[in-house]
Amino acid sequence: MSDIEIRELTVPEAEGAAGWDELVGYAELSNQVVREDTGVTDLDEPPKQVLARLRDPYTASRVFGVYRGDRMVGFGEVESEREQTIAWLWAGIVAAERRRRLGSQLVEVLTGAAVEAGATTLQAGTYHTDLDSEPRLASPSGPGSIPAADATTQFLRARGFGLGQVEIMSALSLPVSEDRLTELAGLARPADDYELIDWTGATPPGLLDGYAKLRTIVSTAVPTGELAEEQQVWDADRVRSRDEQNARAGLITTITVARHRPTGDLVAFTALARPAGASGRAVTQGYTMVLPEHRGHNLGMRIKINNLRRLMTVDDLPARIITGNAGENEAMLRINLALGFRPFVVAGWWEKKLVAG
Repeated sequence: MSDIEIRELTVPEAEGAAGWDELVGYAELSNQVVREDTGVTDLDEPPKQVLARLRDPYTASRVFGVYRGDRMVGFGEVESEREQTIAWLWAGIVAAERRRRLGSQLVEVLTGAAVEAGATTLQAGTYHTDLDSEPRLASPSGPGSIPAADATTQFLRARGFGLGQVEIMSALSLPVSEDRLTELAGLARPADDYELIDWTGATPPGLLDGYAKLRTIVSTAVPTGELAEEQQVWDADRVRSRDEQNARAGLITTITVARHRPTGDLVAFTALARPAGASGRAVTQGYTMVLPEHRGHNLGMRIKINNLRRLMTVDDLPARIITGNAGENEAMLRINLALGFRPFVVAGWWEKKLVAG
């Protein structure tokens, strides 16, 4: 192990600045590991997207590379909302270098970095392409399970992590038949009290405050199973900052919201993010949420259909949409199944408490 070194990487100020070449290697390595774990390239994160995320002023991030000599063979990242106590760990070792205790060393380093940032809770995720084999480790919060004998499952359990939730990752091939969308839209009859508004790119100024409120609410409204949660506070400035971050990352967002006519409040939203020049690649489905007091009006289906229709007007149409939903989020899973999404991976979300309470 004397030729193994784990070192922190410098997050460059911009593309081409000091540390950029190493960050490009980091992005390529992390993409390789995710491909090995999922069998798809749909979750790839280009270097400029990694950089934009790491430079988010509302979160604190540190990144590490695992090196064998001059060659990077593993990656690790610690991220948290500023002034909060939950740290997210994202890490992996290339398949050829696993079972050599590199992962153990990396987790120790990441845990230390999280503690330095004031974290009292660690959370992490794993991907699993095995959807059926026994034995299974069941989600503690609803439907869904992951393979109990999987190496990553055993690795995290041996280090004190507990499974908090299982998420079903699904894909929808594009384009979707307009006949199918028309049929579903007919079943989701509109209510007169609501209107749909959509945009691509920067959030319209008149919607900044309302959209920020929805982003604050969704941070704790989506099902999180047995995982701890802390509210993300959004305001108009943070929405503008995220829009700028997406532009730097080369991501184009398409968002549909529902506005309640009697009050003027935004009460539901759904978001898609696609890389510029996305033809043949995947687009990511972000959050979809309807405020509890406005459910029962088919708003979830209506906003998703509207966003799909907007997406399918672009010249560089992506090949598919990737999304993830908690096993217990039955309403959204039903909508996605009706639209044509099909599971391809399950994700386990894990948690470890560092201190009591």
